[in-house]
Amino acid sequence: MPHRAVKIVATVGPASSEPEILEQLIQAGVNVFRFNYAHGTRAGHATVIKQVHDLALKLNKPIGTLADISGPKIRLGKIPGDTVTLTQGMLVSLCSPEVEQIGLPVQLANFAEHVQPGDPIYLSDGTRKLIVTEINDGIVKAIVANGGEVSSFKGINLPFLRKNLPTVGDKDLQDIESALKDGIDWIGLSFVSSPEDLNPIHDLMEKINLRRPVLAKLERRQAMDHLEKIVAAFDGVMVARGDLGIEVEFEKVPVIQDRILRTAHQCGKPAIVATQILTSMVANPRPTRAEVTDIAYAVKSGADALMLSEETAIGAYPVEAVQTIVKVAQEIEASSGRRQSSDDAEFDQRRALARTAVILAQNTKAAAILCPTHSGNAARSVAQFQPRVPIIVVSDVEELIGELTLYRGIYPKFRPLGDSLDSRIETAVTFAEELGLAEKGDKLVIVGGVPAGSGKMNLLMVHT
Repeated sequence: MPHRAVKIVATVGPASSEPEILEQLIQAGVNVFRFNYAHGTRAGHATVIKQVHDLALKLNKPIGTLADISGPKIRLGKIPGDTVTLTQGMLVSLCSPEVEQIGLPVQLANFAEHVQPGDPIYLSDGTRKLIVTEINDGIVKAIVANGGEVSSFKGINLPFLRKNLPTVGDKDLQDIESALKDGIDWIGLSFVSSPEDLNPIHDLMEKINLRRPVLAKLERRQAMDHLEKIVAAFDGVMVARGDLGIEVEFEKVPVIQDRILRTAHQCGKPAIVATQILTSMVANPRPTRAEVTDIAYAVKSGADALMLSEETAIGAYPVEAVQTIVKVAQEIEASSGRRQSSDDAEFDQRRALARTAVILAQNTKAAAILCPTHSGNAARSVAQFQPRVPIIVVSDVEELIGELTLYRGIYPKFRPLGDSLDSRIETAVTFAEELGLAEKGDKLVIVGGVPAGSGKMNLLMVHT
């Protein structure tokens, strides 16, 4: 099969929650399914998570799952009639639940304490803009700068949030516990501002004795002030361009995206680029030329994965959207090299060995790099340098497989590994042959550790 290194994350929604559609998406190229806990119910998510696990077994393909936890997303409440049209220059009032309902309801206690006169308020993913004019008795009055239709429960963005909101609330912890018990592979935390936002999640995981990797969604202005520490603390990151593009000036988003990807690579953490990847394909069977170029730029910049949101959640062409990313990614990967971590980074022994393995694979024209592993350390380290060849990973730890589906270039598989080095290599070689990524006479670079299961990374060899 053709090698594609960049991974595809697809959001599950009404357009993609049925088993037959999920199967079509997997066959089209989805590697990870995202479950948005801002919508739906825990029971509903649990049902589809099980369906994904069952399909992965049926199709004999490693498929990961990601629980996207909503965090402190501010939303409008229920609007009478469900929609209202705002016109430029109109004066509107906004108030939180504890205040007598006047104008637009806001689902945030003490909303008036979070804004000041002159602050912008963005509604509906930033397409509507209000400017605060005054605040009286808990009621925020604002003038419409950019109008249009607004509907119930749409998101609100406050670029100059005057009081910090807790990143992890009680509902978030309940959602996380439910997702973990349902067998989720990754937790995605929204609106991360600092490394400390991870603490309540790790406390919960310790309490219920279930530990899975946690991804930081980077969409707040404040997160950029602590980027290096956040990336170091979390297990991966997401460039959440939707809210980020409202929190900061839109012209800065490409620069910030590059900075996040570069920082993640230097730390050896997977990075997802998300939001408006193929927005036009929500309603159309073909992408715009600008969207294709955006995908190509993200692939060349070294993103581990691209995430589809409404394209697969509610779109009319979910399978075609996945196929589009596959085509563009394979074309770009075949025609250009990968970005690698900077040469002046500090290298410990593990990273140095991984980098050497990538260079060795290139110089010997190896078909693939094989990582038989118990801990996953070898696989993660090699993936950091984004080789041009596939990274074939076999592990006897089933929970590790879902995690590794998010890393660029990795093909993970759960297989029992023998105690001897020869048996571990044979298992990895067999899987590479099954994938069609290696055949008799090919050279393969082997990276791992001895003794088996030690978690060490001290083995590098070429196998024919």
